[in-house]
Amino acid sequence: MVRSVQILIILLSFFGTAQKTNSIDFVIRNLGINVDGHFNTFQINTNFNAEGELVSIYGKIDVKSIKTGIDSRDEHLLEEDYFHENKFKHITLKSTSIIKSSENNYRVSAELSIKGKTKEIKIPVLVETIKNSKLITSSFEINRRDFDVGGSSFVMSKTVKIEVKQYQDLP
Repeated sequence: MVRSVQILIILLSFFGTAQKTNSIDFVIRNLGINVDGHFNTFQINTNFNAEGELVSIYGKIDVKSIKTGIDSRDEHLLEEDYFHENKFKHITLKSTSIIKSSENNYRVSAELSIKGKTKEIKIPVLVETIKNSKLITSSFEINRRDFDVGGSSFVMSKTVKIEVKQYQDLP
């Protein structure tokens, strides 16, 4: 019985202090099926002013860190007709303007660069304070054809849904 209680205490302490996980996830329909994936290696830098308001965002993704659960597909996505990783190592996003729309919500205009093409996009951003950190989240869509990713495939959706989650420790 004592051993069971010790195991329960260890499990509760583990789950009670679970690590904060940053993520960049995506979903695209291909042949009528949702294909989801994520990037393992990325940096997101967010800056806040003295009042705690979001003033800038910069993100950089290592293209070669793409993971969809199928290694051969991941390798194909690095080829020229998709991300052309040999020539374009990174995807970048840089805010150009940020407007606070409500207490925790922002409308961010940003330059998104993929495969050597840069396009101005607008993304909603939610900033929440959780314990000793800020949680910055965003959910938005892009058109893969705007960046010449995947060519003119008719079996693959042009819309890519993207979810971003970033924790930033408070000073």
